[in-house]
Amino acid sequence: MPLIKKTDEERRHALLGGSIRKHMNADQVTKKQMGAITGMAPETFAQKTNHPERFTYPQLVAMFHKLKFTDEEILEVMR
Repeated sequence: MPLIKKTDEERRHALLGGSIRKHMNADQVTKKQMGAITGMAPETFAQKTNHPERFTYPQLVAMFHKLKFTDEEILEVMR
């Protein structure tokens, strides 16, 4: 089966989801805590982590603040 190259947008989505999971793991933040911060159920948060393009701007801002994303990390996933 041939390898299908991801588009730039798909790559950014994968980077964002991975970065969120990485920061959560490093800071020992649970899905329940992130759900409370972003105003959604933990299950919904988990689903959106798999499809980060579904997060709203305010939810992303809250996550970036809580997980202490650097400006460089934010620019990498948002550009």
